[in-house]
Amino acid sequence: MYVFKYKIKTIRVKLILIFFTFFLLPFLLFGSIWYQRSTQLIEENAITSARKSIQQANSYLNYYFGELERTTFPLITHPLIQDFMKIPSDDVYQRLSLTMQIQNQVINQVIYGKNEVYGLSIISENGMIVSNLADTLEGFGTRNLSQLEPMGQRNIKFNRIHWENGMPILTISRKFTDASTYRTNGLMLIDLRLNEISAFINKIGLSKTGITWIANDEGEVLLHPNQNQIGKGVPDWYNENIREKEQGSLIVNDSGVQKLIVFEHSPLTEWTLVSEVPLKELTGDLFALRNVTLIILMAVTLVSLFFIGGFALSLTNSLSNMKRLMKRAGSGEMFVRAHVPPGRHDELGELNESFNHMVEKLQRLIDEIHASELREKELMIKQRETMLKSMQAQINPHFLYNTLEVINSYAILEDVMPISRMAIALASLFRYSITNGDSKISLYDEMQHIQTYLDIQKERFEHLTVDMQFSWSDLRQVQGLRLILQPLVENVFRHAYEKHERYPEFVALKGERTTVGYRLVIIDNGGGMEFSIMERLNKAFQSTEDAEPHLPGNDQNDENQWGNVGLWNVHQRLRLSFGVSYGLNILKSTNKGTWIEVHLPLINGGTWDADNDYCR
Repeated sequence: MYVFKYKIKTIRVKLILIFFTFFLLPFLLFGSIWYQRSTQLIEENAITSARKSIQQANSYLNYYFGELERTTFPLITHPLIQDFMKIPSDDVYQRLSLTMQIQNQVINQVIYGKNEVYGLSIISENGMIVSNLADTLEGFGTRNLSQLEPMGQRNIKFNRIHWENGMPILTISRKFTDASTYRTNGLMLIDLRLNEISAFINKIGLSKTGITWIANDEGEVLLHPNQNQIGKGVPDWYNENIREKEQGSLIVNDSGVQKLIVFEHSPLTEWTLVSEVPLKELTGDLFALRNVTLIILMAVTLVSLFFIGGFALSLTNSLSNMKRLMKRAGSGEMFVRAHVPPGRHDELGELNESFNHMVEKLQRLIDEIHASELREKELMIKQRETMLKSMQAQINPHFLYNTLEVINSYAILEDVMPISRMAIALASLFRYSITNGDSKISLYDEMQHIQTYLDIQKERFEHLTVDMQFSWSDLRQVQGLRLILQPLVENVFRHAYEKHERYPEFVALKGERTTVGYRLVIIDNGGGMEFSIMERLNKAFQSTEDAEPHLPGNDQNDENQWGNVGLWNVHQRLRLSFGVSYGLNILKSTNKGTWIEVHLPLINGGTWDADNDYCR
């Protein structure tokens, strides 16, 4: 640590020293160890890999033939086959009847969908046969059935390969035993195409020239990538080193070629799987690799020593320059910029570009914060003006309620119930309206207010149809603001119908849950608005900036002023309260009606308590 702190002060020298200490010397030291151990490890890994492949292949064969044995076991006790074994050879009618039944109900079902099954034959001790290959024993040609029969205690036998139409066929024979006397009274022959097994075995080669083959317990080659070797005797080194062993590995000299041999015996099939890999493929290139490694190491060392000085100088100069620029930027000089040479895209170039972007972004953020503070002050002024106007427009609630109560009493005395209903509805309407207009409520409360408003309108327009398509229980889970729907519904009567001199005949409110919140659509059959006005409104709704000065009809003398600004106020209140994902959107507006949708957030975890203004 003392040397690095006080004696060596330049990064250039430190890089050179680190290169020699932690790269070159360890590379030379471990290079020789690597070469000695690599040969041994390659052989060990090759043996391990070959052994795993052989075990995998053996497991596959054991599973395949075990499954085949389990599949054919129920055939031994099948009633039709038991009857077939007992009929005499001269009972032609019963033989033909049972043969057809066994062919349709047993053999066809067993071989259905099994492409590897070439044939399935059942032979009784009386010399009768049922098979998909031959109708009589003469149809089997030169097969010697006595040699195919399992011997001793074994009920199943894997026989030698024979050829059918140029294709190797493996015959598996199995005894049939009488269910009552336990005496062998027949034989089952299963002929398998070895294409699938041969294709699987051929994939187990450990190298380009490595092969895997199978020998049976009689010392003959059962399967081999070279079909000319099938049926021939095994090599001498097999009889000397493998014949009586279960598994293992060895190195042999076969025709002047050193080979790594890995083998494993299967007790089920009594076959031995053998894998051969030439040793030259494993270790022959190590000597050339060693020489090439030494040459490359020397070349890399010289080139590294030549370029490391220039690289270290360039690196230190760039870092020093960046240090000076950082100090100037920290002192408030946001106009400083790092020089980025054309075409330089390495870490230093990216660092300089990132510094320039950082300084530019800091300057932009400073400007944005200043502008944001100005907008915030303007918003506060507008809010205070709005509150002042609201206070000026308020009516004394006690005077209003008492007056409406008197009107209701006179209406009841005179039995004019429409006036009574309108007085009660109007009192409820004003009571709801004069409450704090910025408090958050559930959409359920706001919708009850709108229902009261529409009840009054239906007293005015007796042919007015109101269609509400939503679930009231869902509305308790939707957040809303006080008096956000009344301006939208009032627009329907004032601008959709009265402006176009139409009688108010239909108003619909349809609501549904969506993946991001709640969607409410207000529909009318009025005269609609011009397409250009709808486009400008939707553009203002989608903007993230203050678009009120650019709203259509913003002129105080414009007859559309109240409607458009009213929509904009509702939209702004929703966006300021819940975020930019919520607000208004005009789906369509034609001379046949207008569709306005409102996007609102859902309340997570409970319903809204309007009195305490919190979610529970």
